Amino acid sequence: MKPTIQLLNVLSVCALLSVSACNNSSNKTSSTADTITTRIDTAVQEVKQAAQNAASDVRDAMVSNPDSSFVVKAALANNEELALLQAGTDNGGKEVKMHAKMMMTDHKKLGAKVKAYAAGKNYMLPDGDDGKSQDDLSSLNQNNKGADWDKAWLSMMIDKHDGAIRMFEKGQNDVKDPDLKAIITDALPALHKHHDMVKTAYDNMK
Repeated sequence: MKPTIQLLNVLSVCALLSVSACNNSSNKTSSTADTITTRIDTAVQEVKQAAQNAASDVRDAMVSNPDSSFVVKAALANNEELALLQAGTDNGGKEVKMHAKMMMTDHKKLGAKVKAYAAGKNYMLPDGDDGKSQDDLSSLNQNNKGADWDKAWLSMMIDKHDGAIRMFEKGQNDVKDPDLKAIITDALPALHKHHDMVKTAYDNMK
């Protein structure tokens, strides 16, 4: 009986060692996988952070440059106004539609000039308008269609052109590039014309 018992003991020890070895191997594999995952996550975060830093550096450089700073602000404002002009074309009454279409032609030309200038200087322009037009459109859509909507839209157009005129007049003094100054000078008469036109239309609705 003793040899049998000894054999059983040996087998039991071997089994325990085998299980222990498997557990150690599994732990090592799991630990290795965890390490790799951690390294990948760290690398991804580092890449994201580097991209964010690079974008921030570009924005900072452009803001510190009066020419590129103006171009970005002008593009944002123009994109915002184009969205509102499209709303006027789609939802306004006869007079609002007429004014919106006329102004849209001028603002598309201005947008094309700004875009071409930015491309020549390697300035990055925003695709949209920071969502401001969506807020404005939501506000407009709360008004009833018809005269109330037209009046709210005309009031908004007065405010937008007030802001655009101030921006462009300030830009005339701030920007350095003569070509950009020429774009600003050419745009101001149309902006004043738009402002006076929507102001007259708004006053006539009182």
